[in-house]
Amino acid sequence: MRIQCFLLLVALLALGHQLPAVAGRRKGEKAGGCPPDDKPCLPVPDQCTGDSQCPSGKKCCSQACFRQCVRKVSVKPGNCPKDQMHCLSPVHHLCNRDSDCPFRKRCCLGACGRDCRNPVKGTT
Repeated sequence: MRIQCFLLLVALLALGHQLPAVAGRRKGEKAGGCPPDDKPCLPVPDQCTGDSQCPSGKKCCSQACFRQCVRKVSVKPGNCPKDQMHCLSPVHHLCNRDSDCPFRKRCCLGACGRDCRNPVKGTT
């Protein structure tokens, strides 16, 4: 009986650990994240205002300085740390999305491009 109670407790704690990621979404917001936005700005009106206007598998994301439905990407928990540095060399990306990074690290935009970093507390 004690083993069963212990396993139930472990399962509940594991589920509770996942709740902040789910609870952090706004109503109507789809799971997943937006791909990086490296495109130059285009003078185009927004094509969507929220995820509910996008077909399955897509999210309403800011890309090229306007909102459009794009294929969603998986994101890991936590926020990317803020980078206060200013780059003097050309931008060089070492990753494109969170799945390019090992373990819990996230693909974050830094001063000189995207690289894998340890996330800070919070949700995407």
